[in-house]
Amino acid sequence: MQSELPSVFHPDEVTTGWMNMVLGREAELTDCRLEAIGTGQVGANYRAYLNWNDDDGPSTVVIKFAALDPQSRATGIQVGTYQREAEFYRHIAPKIGVAIPRLYYVDFIEGTADIVIVMEDLDPREQGDQLKGCSPNEAAMALSEAAKLHRSFWGDETLFDLPWVSRRNDEQTAQTLALLEVLQPAFVERYRDGLTAEATEISERFVRNASNWFSKIPEPSTLVHGDFRLDNLMFAPTGSEVVPPLVVVDWQTVAHSHGAHDVSYFVGSAFEPDIRRQNEERLVLRYFEELTKEDPIPSVSWDELWLNYRRYSWSGFIMAILASMIVGRTDRGDEMFVAMANRHASQVVDLEATEFLERPE
Repeated sequence: MQSELPSVFHPDEVTTGWMNMVLGREAELTDCRLEAIGTGQVGANYRAYLNWNDDDGPSTVVIKFAALDPQSRATGIQVGTYQREAEFYRHIAPKIGVAIPRLYYVDFIEGTADIVIVMEDLDPREQGDQLKGCSPNEAAMALSEAAKLHRSFWGDETLFDLPWVSRRNDEQTAQTLALLEVLQPAFVERYRDGLTAEATEISERFVRNASNWFSKIPEPSTLVHGDFRLDNLMFAPTGSEVVPPLVVVDWQTVAHSHGAHDVSYFVGSAFEPDIRRQNEERLVLRYFEELTKEDPIPSVSWDELWLNYRRYSWSGFIMAILASMIVGRTDRGDEMFVAMANRHASQVVDLEATEFLERPE
């Protein structure tokens, strides 16, 4: 998928000739036009409309670059999101049964924001809307894909051999704690009018006791998406026969963690609190059944999964504080981060997850 092609890392540099080489078809591409799509915070996505001198080539593909906003690009370099996505598509994507986009080409220069990924256009599927939420049936479908990912790497220690996979260690934890201490007051000040009193109180309580939460790393670990939410899922229109009906995108945050990380993060962010409460346990059970339905069965019990589901209800809340303050601002981004903070604060309280802030014995 990578070859000796000219390096192209900005949408303005895309040419018809380059795209013809990327797609590797003998037929001639006669025209290529780009249109910005999506709502990414750290990436910039474009749909390329293609005209060929025959009728067999794809009429569209999607091209993903680093964000054009300088602050978001700097963040992507610093936290390694660009490298993770490039390496995921190169090395992990071929090994898992998760519904992901077909990859045509990837190029990346380590230590920079120079990245380009050319993949299939998932139209007529539509991007999930984290603000709007989803139905319980759509959530169950998403959690089934999460289970497939987690089952593929459950307890797999070879993940430690992949330096680009994010994992919690003493150095990373210290950096995160320092960031939280600085960013939490700014987060509350920026979003005060939109935050619930519960979210504000929870944020202050978490920062005071964050080291206790970070001190426990549940085992066994697996490969998690790390940002498993509706905006990173593509759904087929209701009633359509498009296969697969759901595709998982944006693999910039893959991490070494417990599978409950993705599950709690998704469920907590996808619903308003009253809907979450009605469906929460049933959806987590659906995930557990999918995770443990095939041999070899992952070494996890329902009680252990539910315990860590409660523990990781904090994950989305932490993401709301950190990500909102280190990427470029947009109106939708602000609205999304406030919704995440409020929904996950409610989830934390409902699940009595403040107990994980207590000092371990």
